[in-house]
Amino acid sequence: MTGRVGRGRAGAVGMLVSLGVLVAPPAGSAAAGEPPALPATAGRCVGPSPVTVREAPWALRLLAPQTSWPLTRGAGVVVAVVDTGVSAAAPALAGAVRPGADVTGGRADSDCAGRGTALAGIVAARPAGDGGPTGIAPDAEILPVRITDANRRISPARLAAGIRLATTAGADVILVAAGVTSATPELTDAVGAAVARDILVVAAVTDRGGENGGDPPVGYPAGFPTVLAVNAVGVDGAAGPVAADAGTDLAAPGAGLGIAPRGSGHYRVGGAPVAAAYVAGVAALVRAYHPGLSQAEVRARLERTAIPAPGGGPTPGVGGGTLDAYAAVAALAPRQGDPPVPVAAGPLVVPTAAGPSRAARVAGLTVLGALVVALLVAAATLTRAGRTRRRRGKVTVADLPGQHR
Repeated sequence: MTGRVGRGRAGAVGMLVSLGVLVAPPAGSAAAGEPPALPATAGRCVGPSPVTVREAPWALRLLAPQTSWPLTRGAGVVVAVVDTGVSAAAPALAGAVRPGADVTGGRADSDCAGRGTALAGIVAARPAGDGGPTGIAPDAEILPVRITDANRRISPARLAAGIRLATTAGADVILVAAGVTSATPELTDAVGAAVARDILVVAAVTDRGGENGGDPPVGYPAGFPTVLAVNAVGVDGAAGPVAADAGTDLAAPGAGLGIAPRGSGHYRVGGAPVAAAYVAGVAALVRAYHPGLSQAEVRARLERTAIPAPGGGPTPGVGGGTLDAYAAVAALAPRQGDPPVPVAAGPLVVPTAAGPSRAARVAGLTVLGALVVALLVAAATLTRAGRTRRRRGKVTVADLPGQHR
């Protein structure tokens, strides 16, 4: 794709990767009234947050997803969150979380670590009625897939198994928040199978420091060319750290508010995983509003409608530009180099009824297309029949006075 900047070489052997701080929060302690950072203490489950935020964070003010909601809220689209599980007990995700699956067996609709729930909330948190922040696509469904072990670590084998579970379960978008340092054959095959099933795979680029203080290692699956690799940008527009050869396709805000696994409170979250969650949410809006587009075409819309980096052209750490939610949904025919589509102003009418699934809308478009073709064939047949009757009658057009050619 146009935004790709560099790609690392696939390694032969995978390794376990710790989730570390899960979602890296901004440095410093929380100010009075500010939500705390998402805890990362291994062996202890994340509880409710003592702070509930009523105002939208800067990332949501920048992306303004509500401008797209009169067109689509993501109904019928399934976003798989391949991470630590997603808590179905979170009030903001009530009714949105499928049972999902753990790669070792069982369901994945619980989340001790809290990370998967925070990311799922960024994608699809429902309106709470108190003015608090909502997800990008508040009518989308969440399919949780747990790939972490008891120590909250992942491996190439677990990651590959998780992507395969999401693929067979019918996801439309797969969000991968944490990667591994090697592209094993099984991980390569799992990503290939997802793409072949017309699933858009969105993955965070690695922002983990490399060995001996060097550049961060190349992360997979973001390192695969068929995966939409997302990096974070701050409120100042600066991109988060990424290996020079890791590759970035698109950038998005790297800070936000994550819902807690229990209760109505929020935690501060940040980093490339958060940016990838914003992109996955917008991808859900695009797939719902344009159900006939393939995953490659959805990806192209996201990249080609992005706000270009200063100077234009692909830029390390930012790729083709920064996510423009409204333009990705509403642009008629996005082309590389076109100016961003202006955001509509004025009051919004937000639909409340959920629409049919994306698969149903695709089937509807197919049936409509077939009906149009049938009508055209019928019209052509009637025209030919009329001409035949005129030729066989006693008087033809050519026999009328003044009609000779």
